[in-house]
Amino acid sequence: MRTILPAIFLLRSVLPAQSPADSRPEFEVASIKPDTRTAGSWVRFLPGGRLDASSWIKQLVQIAWGVEDYQVVGGPGWITTQWYDIEAKAPDPTAGENQMLPMLQSLLADRFQLKLRREEREFSVMALVTDKNGPKLIPLRDTEQSKCDRDNSYACGIRTTADLARHLRFFVGHPVFDETGITGRYDILLDFDVYTISGRTPPADYIKPSLATALRDQLGLRLEPKNVKLPVYVIESIERPSGN
Repeated sequence: MRTILPAIFLLRSVLPAQSPADSRPEFEVASIKPDTRTAGSWVRFLPGGRLDASSWIKQLVQIAWGVEDYQVVGGPGWITTQWYDIEAKAPDPTAGENQMLPMLQSLLADRFQLKLRREEREFSVMALVTDKNGPKLIPLRDTEQSKCDRDNSYACGIRTTADLARHLRFFVGHPVFDETGITGRYDILLDFDVYTISGRTPPADYIKPSLATALRDQLGLRLEPKNVKLPVYVIESIERPSGN
């Protein structure tokens, strides 16, 4: 069973843009119902070729096309405020996530009348790289859990540099890509000044290093700015779904 939660954003190879209707794989049956929730979303690819989702539409587009939220632009406001409960079943009960992602594209095109335009745009991003003196990461054994024993740590329980890069995005305001070349699991603890980086005034007794200093001294890593071209999906039109 694979569960994709909103706090976890996966970069996959971008799937092709929508195919002609007669060649797109589709779910055998699908139920779509509006939900009044505003938190606690999920998208699950379950055994038996089943999709179970409770989410907003923009997130479903992200997952279906394998991109981050900043790579989906346009569309009406309700695509990020209206939750939908979706249950769907693939024709093949052995279908997994890779087989069901194109079916999710078809469902969004058919039931929400979603039309996308794919283009490339240049983004200012950060690359997470090793510092000149090398990384300072503590390996975890296969059965060992992160200690998380540092008070007020703002990266605690993160076990890979790829996950750290995704975590740092929320503090630096840019996409962050892991270019360390480091594999494996580590006890990644990072303690830095979150007040200044967010434009807030810290308490008088609050003394923490900057993010750049903490990355260098605590983990032996650093961030480098760069410009890259990334695919973007522009929502040209979308409609609320008709009843089941």
